[in-house]
Amino acid sequence: MSQQEKPIRISRRVFLGGALAALSVPLMNKLLLSPVYAAPVAGLSQAKQDFTQLSLYLTGHEQLDPALSERYYQTMLQLYPDFTAQVQALQGFITANHIDAADLQKTLDAQQPALAKLPRSILQAWYLGVVGEGKQAVCLAYENALMNVAVRDHLNPPSYAYGAYGTWAKQPV
Repeated sequence: MSQQEKPIRISRRVFLGGALAALSVPLMNKLLLSPVYAAPVAGLSQAKQDFTQLSLYLTGHEQLDPALSERYYQTMLQLYPDFTAQVQALQGFITANHIDAADLQKTLDAQQPALAKLPRSILQAWYLGVVGEGKQAVCLAYENALMNVAVRDHLNPPSYAYGAYGTWAKQPV
Protein backbone atom coordinates (compact mmCIF):
# COMPACT_ATOMS: atom_id res chain seq x y z
CA MET A 1 0.00 0.00 0.00
CA SER A 2 1.28 3.41 -0.87
CA GLN A 3 1.09 6.27 1.58
CA GLN A 4 -1.70 8.00 -0.37
CA GLU A 5 -4.09 5.03 -0.19
CA LYS A 6 -6.08 4.77 3.01
CA PRO A 7 -7.71 1.53 4.11
CA ILE A 8 -11.47 1.33 3.89
CA ARG A 9 -13.04 1.40 7.31
CA ILE A 10 -16.56 0.18 7.96
CA SER A 11 -18.35 1.06 11.15
CA ARG A 12 -19.82 -1.69 13.29
CA ARG A 13 -23.36 -0.46 12.59
CA VAL A 14 -22.90 -0.63 8.83
CA PHE A 15 -21.32 -4.08 9.08
CA LEU A 16 -24.06 -5.46 11.35
CA GLY A 17 -26.80 -3.92 9.19
CA GLY A 18 -25.31 -5.47 6.06
CA ALA A 19 -24.89 -8.84 7.76
CA LEU A 20 -28.49 -8.84 8.97
CA ALA A 21 -29.73 -7.85 5.52
CA ALA A 22 -27.74 -10.64 3.91
CA LEU A 23 -29.04 -13.19 6.41
CA SER A 24 -32.65 -12.13 5.87
CA VAL A 25 -32.58 -12.71 2.08
CA PRO A 26 -33.16 -16.49 2.28
CA LEU A 27 -36.01 -16.00 4.75
CA MET A 28 -37.69 -13.38 2.55
CA ASN A 29 -37.33 -15.59 -0.52
CA LYS A 30 -38.97 -18.45 1.35
CA LEU A 31 -41.87 -16.24 2.46
CA LEU A 32 -42.42 -14.52 -0.86
CA LEU A 33 -42.12 -17.64 -2.98
CA SER A 34 -44.14 -19.98 -0.80
CA PRO A 35 -47.41 -21.26 -2.27
CA VAL A 36 -49.43 -19.51 0.45
CA TYR A 37 -48.34 -16.09 -0.80
CA ALA A 38 -48.08 -17.00 -4.47
CA ALA A 39 -51.68 -18.22 -4.83
CA PRO A 40 -53.79 -17.07 -1.88
CA VAL A 41 -57.14 -17.95 -3.49
CA ALA A 42 -56.14 -21.51 -4.47
CA GLY A 43 -56.40 -22.92 -0.93
CA LEU A 44 -59.70 -21.29 0.00
CA SER A 45 -62.93 -23.22 0.45
CA GLN A 46 -65.69 -22.57 -2.05
CA ALA A 47 -67.65 -20.50 0.48
CA LYS A 48 -64.61 -18.31 1.19
CA GLN A 49 -63.99 -17.88 -2.52
CA ASP A 50 -67.62 -16.88 -3.00
CA PHE A 51 -67.33 -14.39 -0.12
CA THR A 52 -64.16 -12.95 -1.64
CA GLN A 53 -65.75 -12.67 -5.08
CA LEU A 54 -68.89 -11.07 -3.63
CA SER A 55 -66.76 -8.60 -1.69
CA LEU A 56 -64.85 -7.59 -4.82
CA TYR A 57 -68.07 -7.39 -6.83
CA LEU A 58 -69.94 -5.30 -4.25
CA THR A 59 -67.12 -2.91 -3.36
CA GLY A 60 -65.91 -2.45 -6.91
CA HIS A 61 -62.31 -2.94 -5.82
CA GLU A 62 -59.89 -5.15 -7.71
CA GLN A 63 -58.09 -6.17 -4.53
CA LEU A 64 -59.03 -6.23 -0.85
CA ASP A 65 -57.02 -6.82 2.30
CA PRO A 66 -56.87 -10.64 2.74
CA ALA A 67 -56.39 -10.41 6.52
CA LEU A 68 -59.48 -8.22 6.90
CA SER A 69 -61.39 -10.49 4.55
CA GLU A 70 -60.60 -13.46 6.76
CA ARG A 71 -61.66 -11.58 9.91
CA TYR A 72 -64.93 -10.45 8.35
CA TYR A 73 -65.64 -13.94 7.02
CA GLN A 74 -64.96 -15.68 10.35
CA THR A 75 -67.02 -13.16 12.33
CA MET A 76 -69.94 -13.42 9.91
CA LEU A 77 -69.80 -17.20 10.24
CA GLN A 78 -70.12 -16.83 14.01
CA LEU A 79 -72.92 -14.24 13.95
CA TYR A 80 -75.01 -15.66 11.11
CA PRO A 81 -75.55 -19.45 11.24
CA ASP A 82 -76.73 -19.65 7.61
CA PHE A 83 -74.03 -17.31 6.25
CA THR A 84 -72.28 -19.92 4.09
CA ALA A 85 -75.50 -21.02 2.42
CA GLN A 86 -76.58 -17.42 1.82
CA VAL A 87 -73.22 -16.45 0.30
CA GLN A 88 -73.30 -19.41 -2.05
CA ALA A 89 -76.95 -18.75 -2.96
CA LEU A 90 -76.25 -15.07 -3.66
CA GLN A 91 -73.17 -15.86 -5.73
CA GLY A 92 -75.17 -18.41 -7.72
CA PHE A 93 -78.04 -15.95 -8.23
CA ILE A 94 -75.70 -13.22 -9.49
CA THR A 95 -73.88 -15.63 -11.82
CA ALA A 96 -77.09 -17.14 -13.21
CA ASN A 97 -78.79 -13.78 -13.85
CA HIS A 98 -75.74 -11.67 -14.86
CA ILE A 99 -76.79 -8.83 -12.57
CA ASP A 100 -74.85 -5.58 -12.52
CA ALA A 101 -73.76 -4.48 -9.04
CA ALA A 102 -75.75 -1.24 -9.37
CA ASP A 103 -78.98 -3.20 -9.93
CA LEU A 104 -78.35 -5.95 -7.39
CA GLN A 105 -80.21 -4.55 -4.39
CA LYS A 106 -83.30 -3.64 -6.40
CA THR A 107 -83.34 -7.11 -7.99
CA LEU A 108 -82.88 -8.88 -4.65
CA ASP A 109 -85.62 -6.85 -3.00
CA ALA A 110 -88.01 -7.86 -5.78
CA GLN A 111 -86.96 -11.46 -6.48
CA GLN A 112 -84.97 -12.79 -3.50
CA PRO A 113 -86.01 -10.98 -0.29
CA ALA A 114 -84.35 -13.68 1.84
CA LEU A 115 -80.96 -12.65 0.41
CA ALA A 116 -81.58 -8.89 0.38
CA LYS A 117 -79.79 -8.18 3.69
CA LEU A 118 -76.57 -9.97 2.75
CA PRO A 119 -75.04 -7.36 0.39
CA ARG A 120 -75.71 -4.65 2.96
CA SER A 121 -74.02 -6.72 5.68
CA ILE A 122 -70.97 -7.35 3.53
CA LEU A 123 -70.69 -3.70 2.49
CA GLN A 124 -71.15 -2.59 6.10
CA ALA A 125 -68.23 -4.80 7.10
CA TRP A 126 -65.95 -3.51 4.37
CA TYR A 127 -66.83 0.18 4.54
CA LEU A 128 -67.56 0.67 8.24
CA GLY A 129 -65.41 -2.14 9.63
CA VAL A 130 -68.38 -3.39 11.68
CA VAL A 131 -70.00 -6.82 11.43
CA GLY A 132 -73.43 -7.30 12.95
CA GLU A 133 -75.97 -4.92 14.42
CA GLY A 134 -76.97 -3.71 17.87
CA LYS A 135 -75.48 -5.61 20.80
CA GLN A 136 -74.05 -8.22 18.40
CA ALA A 137 -72.02 -5.61 16.48
CA VAL A 138 -68.29 -6.26 16.39
CA CYS A 139 -65.85 -3.58 15.23
CA LEU A 140 -63.05 -5.29 13.30
CA ALA A 141 -61.47 -2.38 11.45
CA TYR A 142 -61.35 1.36 11.78
CA GLU A 143 -58.34 2.86 10.10
CA ASN A 144 -58.44 0.21 7.35
CA ALA A 145 -62.21 0.32 6.81
CA LEU A 146 -62.83 1.30 3.20
CA MET A 147 -64.61 4.54 4.19
CA ASN A 148 -61.32 5.74 5.70
CA VAL A 149 -59.09 4.19 3.04
CA ALA A 150 -61.03 6.05 0.32
CA VAL A 151 -60.09 9.45 1.76
CA ARG A 152 -56.72 8.56 3.27
CA ASP A 153 -54.80 10.71 0.80
CA HIS A 154 -56.52 13.90 2.07
CA LEU A 155 -58.05 13.14 5.46
CA ASN A 156 -57.05 11.25 8.56
CA PRO A 157 -59.68 9.10 10.23
CA PRO A 158 -61.23 11.02 13.12
CA SER A 159 -59.88 10.21 16.53
CA TYR A 160 -60.18 11.52 20.05
CA ALA A 161 -57.22 13.87 19.78
CA TYR A 162 -57.52 16.57 17.13
CA GLY A 163 -54.23 18.40 17.02
CA ALA A 164 -50.71 18.11 18.32
CA TYR A 165 -49.65 16.06 21.31
CA GLY A 166 -50.99 17.50 24.56
CA THR A 167 -53.73 19.68 23.03
CA TRP A 168 -56.41 17.65 24.78
CA ALA A 169 -54.99 18.68 28.18
CA LYS A 170 -55.65 22.42 27.61
CA GLN A 171 -59.00 23.96 28.46
CA PRO A 172 -60.92 25.02 25.33
CA VAL A 173 -61.21 28.75 24.69
